[in-house]
Amino acid sequence: MMSRSTSHPRCAIRDGIFKSAASRITQQHPLAVLMAVGLVHAMIGTTVATSPARAGPPVETTPRTPTRPLSQPAVADKRATALPPAVADMREVILDAVHSGRLEDLQIALDLNELKPELAATPVPDPIAYWRSVSTDGQGRDVLAALGMLLELPYTTVPLGKDVENNKMYVWPAFADRPLATLTSEEAIDLRRLVPDAEAEHMTLAGRYTGWRVVIGADGVWHSFRRHD
Repeated sequence: MMSRSTSHPRCAIRDGIFKSAASRITQQHPLAVLMAVGLVHAMIGTTVATSPARAGPPVETTPRTPTRPLSQPAVADKRATALPPAVADMREVILDAVHSGRLEDLQIALDLNELKPELAATPVPDPIAYWRSVSTDGQGRDVLAALGMLLELPYTTVPLGKDVENNKMYVWPAFADRPLATLTSEEAIDLRRLVPDAEAEHMTLAGRYTGWRVVIGADGVWHSFRRHD
């Protein structure tokens, strides 16, 4: 019996006839063979070029919208994000109390300090009671409002002491110790957010800010919240 891997005799004879014919054509007409090969390659190339491409995921051609218009430069947020972590934490604790509307909630921020912040020209033994006594409604709502407004405004830094890491004091508002004649238009508006127009005009004529100010150290210590008359 013949093995499956052995070619059939008729197939072998046919292959031999084809190979012989192809050899004669190549020897007698080499130019025709080259032209035929070139035509086949050209037809294959055309077929590949005109075949539709397989469907794939769409290519994103539209640029993504930036989070900030390209015409606007990046500006550091002077109200919060540029603060050291310890300062930012104390600021948030104070603002939490402000947003609660309860003067007593400021006790949380007070308890974070080893010493009470400076609240007046003379020491104040009970800050909560003091703020109630100086408020217009006896509940301290205007004190909370002033404190919250201050901490939403830009701040400035003042060097104090020899400690390289903790020698900065963060002061609100930014113009607390500047001549009011040097205020920008935005700062002049901020001044009127803190005090009535008449008081703002009086301060401007006097040349210095005498309203509420907040000072927090670089280590997160709440140093003061008082008016400087």
